[in-house]
Amino acid sequence: MKYNRVRTLVSGEVPVGAADYWAVLLDWQGILKWMPAQDGPVPLIRVELEPGHTPDKLPCTRNCIFDVSGLPPGVVIPALVQETLLHVDPVARFIYYNMEGEGPFGLRNYLATTEVDELGPNLSRITCSGRFDLPAGVPIDTVKSVIEGVYVSIVNDIPKLIARSSKG
Repeated sequence: MKYNRVRTLVSGEVPVGAADYWAVLLDWQGILKWMPAQDGPVPLIRVELEPGHTPDKLPCTRNCIFDVSGLPPGVVIPALVQETLLHVDPVARFIYYNMEGEGPFGLRNYLATTEVDELGPNLSRITCSGRFDLPAGVPIDTVKSVIEGVYVSIVNDIPKLIARSSKG
């Protein structure tokens, strides 16, 4: 089978401190604390760590469970996707992780990074990038849009959680 190599990138400045953002990012099973349940980029309904896994001991795998019952025709997302945190550099605020096995739309070899750069006391730049191989015939733009939608949520929704937490 032929595959197309695909790269994705989303970056943005956010009005939160890098340390605060970093703390939320490293809550590896805490996606549903910040990703919107309604109108989110993917129909994620539950996230749990593999038994015995913790983010402070790598590798650390999270099981992302999706509601696939209402997907439009032609949209193929497994009910369970495993993402494994492979590297954490707390000094450079850089992580990379992969998606185990075959993912949504038959993608393979998914590897993603997230970088948190401090620009000021309450200003950070967040950069999410990824690469994956997609079977020929699968619409690249559709899959890129889904993945980049998740990255947009990572960039924009984590600061919203931090803002809510600081008010409470």
